[in-house]
Amino acid sequence: MGSGQLARMFALEAIPNGYEVFVYSPDSHSPAGGVGAKEFVSEYDDKEALLSFLKSIDALTFEFENIPETALSIIEEFEKESNLIVRPSPNCIRIAQNRWKEKSSFREAKIPTVNFYPIFTDQDKNETPSKVSYPCILKTNTMGYDGKGQVKCKSKEELISTLSTLQEFNHIVEEFFPFTSEASVIIARFQDGTISHFRPSLNIHKNHILDLTFHPGNFSPNIEKNLVDFAKKLAEEIDYVGVFGIEFFIKGDEILCNEFAPRPHNSGHFTQDGGSLSQFSLQLRTLCNLPSPKEIPVRAVTMKNILGEDYKPGSKLWNQTLENPHYHLHLYGKTEARKGRKMGHWNYSGPNPESAFKDWE
Repeated sequence: MGSGQLARMFALEAIPNGYEVFVYSPDSHSPAGGVGAKEFVSEYDDKEALLSFLKSIDALTFEFENIPETALSIIEEFEKESNLIVRPSPNCIRIAQNRWKEKSSFREAKIPTVNFYPIFTDQDKNETPSKVSYPCILKTNTMGYDGKGQVKCKSKEELISTLSTLQEFNHIVEEFFPFTSEASVIIARFQDGTISHFRPSLNIHKNHILDLTFHPGNFSPNIEKNLVDFAKKLAEEIDYVGVFGIEFFIKGDEILCNEFAPRPHNSGHFTQDGGSLSQFSLQLRTLCNLPSPKEIPVRAVTMKNILGEDYKPGSKLWNQTLENPHYHLHLYGKTEARKGRKMGHWNYSGPNPESAFKDWE
């Protein structure tokens, strides 16, 4: 489901392994279609078209979580009546696309997270400002990504004012955690419960969009172990089968889980040039029940996103980078470069990876 860059990179793993890849989305001439995936082009809630797609495939996975409930229900019903394999389950997608369900799942798995409060009713709107500690962040409960749908409120009065402008009661309020670093873990869980994972990475965001990922993150052994253990707990709690990326905030020895994505993650692109299995290879293996090692050795890699404003093929910096064999370019086949749009990424796997992009500002 989906035909963007994550579907494209999945296809680049699956097709050389002898698989046909079909993608379903409203978009034609998609990034995935550009590398040989067959496109089914229709709206996600078009039942007839979606069923035609599902009848054409043996196994289904996802490249994003903001899929309408109508489509998830159709997939779920079709799976029950057929031999179609669906990994992860539609229920895992539902958890990831709903911040309240997501953070409630963290709590149920005994994974620490920020205090959070619902804004689902008039009563919530009236009572929550007196319960929360400030500053806080008001977030849309669904359909948010890359910092979209978020408002930071520094005081009770500011939150009350912001709540008064809401068009719908489908939000949550999260208390702000003054973290000093952000981390992520890429994890794969197989049908039999076997788990493979990469070491935690350190992430740097700019304007709420991931800018750099340093792998490994060089956290203390205790922090690293806790990050991986929390990721495993979530996978087991929600019976997840497939690959996901999970993000954490860190301050000193304190770790809070921020969110997870039920698919390969932007911060996991370093795996493509780590000299071992990529996160997309693991996605293929979990989907098709292929064997995989429990531990995956990866050399040090730094990843940098290429946004629309940085997409400058032929520039002096671009050409200098291509001259260095330690830099690896991955472009997504998007025809229009817009500010903030992810057009591709660089991976650097040579000496001194911590300083690979220090002169790029």
